[in-house]
Amino acid sequence: MKAAILLAFLLVTSCAAYKSYNQNTTGKVTLRGGNYQGESWDDKLIFTRMSWYHGMTLYYDALIYKADIESPFTKWFSSSEKEFFTKCESLIVAVNYSATPDRISHVNFREQMKLNGYDDVVVNTFATFLRTHPNAQDWRIFNYKVMGYCKRAPSTLNKEGLTINFPSFKELTVKN
Repeated sequence: MKAAILLAFLLVTSCAAYKSYNQNTTGKVTLRGGNYQGESWDDKLIFTRMSWYHGMTLYYDALIYKADIESPFTKWFSSSEKEFFTKCESLIVAVNYSATPDRISHVNFREQMKLNGYDDVVVNTFATFLRTHPNAQDWRIFNYKVMGYCKRAPSTLNKEGLTINFPSFKELTVKN
């Protein structure tokens, strides 16, 4: 009996001490299919996910989609939003969640995007379609802020991909 209690105690304390530091991870989030004005398609909307944690606590989550003019999801952009495809070298939709804005905020993320050569733009129509996608509820996207970022000039960082560097975290670079 004492061995079982000791084992349970060790298990609980090891779980409590596990990952008690700042870390970041990357992954993919996929939304399958879409529709617009009675037309539907089976293509995938694939986001690169970037997440920042302190231990097991999520501080900030970013889903990055590099908009593609050839994708059927382009129909979700309004005509004024589609103008960004001609004005921008690259258009990114970022779907961001800040669990602890006093540690990592949307302003911090916007500053990092500016360092990568991106200016923020409004993509409200696309955001509306995204939030009403059937898989959006699985990811709780209604809690996320949807922003567009337009790259009008080459990056000052001279790196391939998107580099985000929040204080006290490892620099995170993803191919976009």
